[in-house]
Amino acid sequence: MTHVKTVLVIDDEADVRWSLEMILLRNGFAVATAVSGDAALQWLAQPGQACDLILLDAKLSDVDGVELAQLIRRQRCCLAPVILVSGFFYKDDNLVQQSLRTGLISAFVTKPFRHAEILNSIRSALAATAPPVV
Repeated sequence: MTHVKTVLVIDDEADVRWSLEMILLRNGFAVATAVSGDAALQWLAQPGQACDLILLDAKLSDVDGVELAQLIRRQRCCLAPVILVSGFFYKDDNLVQQSLRTGLISAFVTKPFRHAEILNSIRSALAATAPPVV
């Protein structure tokens, strides 16, 4: 039996959350959503909650996305790969490049995004963290 991968979408824009959720559901993923950093941390802290990947908006209403990724890692509440999604930063931004170099984030996608771009980033990040096939 194949494990259905769960993606946690953290974005304070309802239209973006909905769009990402629809893309993911149509491609066989399970989806959880959070409207803020605080809501995401609460979701991750619940017993039994787990995700295989996080799609994280770079600018949330209550916290910067990179700061939230750092907090998630420090609290060890989730070790899943993080893809930063932003209409604010660009891929060549120093903060984005540093976050990629250190492994804090696995990929970066700019808004507006293409469906194929999001899916390719997700599949690449999940493949990079998958255990080897024996």
